[in-house]
Amino acid sequence: MKFPLQRRPSGATVPWMGFVRRRREEWSWDGVTPRGYAGGAERHVLVGAADGATQVELRYFRIPAGGASVLERHPHEHAVLILHGQADVQLGDELHRVGPGDAVFVGSNEVHQLRAGSAEPLGFLCTAAVARLKGAPADSASAR
Repeated sequence: MKFPLQRRPSGATVPWMGFVRRRREEWSWDGVTPRGYAGGAERHVLVGAADGATQVELRYFRIPAGGASVLERHPHEHAVLILHGQADVQLGDELHRVGPGDAVFVGSNEVHQLRAGSAEPLGFLCTAAVARLKGAPADSASAR
C-alpha cells in the first residue's frame, strides 16, 4: 500500500505517519507560534489541521492570573486537562474549582468558561474537533 506524501511540521516531505512536538522552556513548543486569545490569553495549537490532523486538534491555553476564557457555547465537545494553576470552571449553571491534574469534559452546546485564580496563570490542554463550528458568546443572563 502506498501512502500519499505530505509535508511534516519539520518541512520534510514524507509519508504521513505522525510526529513528536517537543516542549521548550516554560510552556512553549518547537514550531508553534502562540496566538492572542480573548482576555489576554494565549492559544498554542500543538496538533492541528496544518499538521495533517483530520479529526482532532490539541491546543494549550494560557490564561493570565485573574483572567478568563470567553463564556460561550458551541456544538463541539471539549476535553480539558489542567496542567498548572487553579481555576473556577463554569459548566452550565455549576461552578467547579479545579487544579493541576484535573480533567474537565464540556458537552455539546454546554455554556462554559474557565476563570484563572488570582495567584498564578492557568495552563491547560484542550481538545476539539478539527472541523467544528465556531462558538457563540453565551448571554451571561441565560448562561446561569
